[in-house]
Amino acid sequence: MGYVLLFLLLVCVPVVFPQGLRCLFCPVTALNGSCVPVVTECPVQELCYTADGRFGRSSVLFRKGCMLRTDCSRSRHEIIRGNNISFSFSCCGGHYCNSQPRAEPGGRLLLLLLAAAALTAAGAL
Repeated sequence: MGYVLLFLLLVCVPVVFPQGLRCLFCPVTALNGSCVPVVTECPVQELCYTADGRFGRSSVLFRKGCMLRTDCSRSRHEIIRGNNISFSFSCCGGHYCNSQPRAEPGGRLLLLLLAAAALTAAGAL
């Protein structure tokens, strides 16, 4: 009887007490740097996010984690190593939804240049 009660308790507790999203966490990292993400469980009222840190018009930093839904549409300014960095946040509401790799700077431009070179070599341009 005790095993049945323990089994029912283990099966029913997650339904009674909802669990938060599972998201990846990366601290503030240079855009050309790498981060070994850590899986974290967000509190129930929070979403996963990916943040883009800009210095002027250039993306220079990123980070990932959990944040309140109400903070997702806000930007934040932080002084990091003496520089004023503006962070904008992209939030999502599914398990591991912030796991997409970030776009490498200049990746689209490089792809465009390679396509133009291939077309020029083929005589199309």
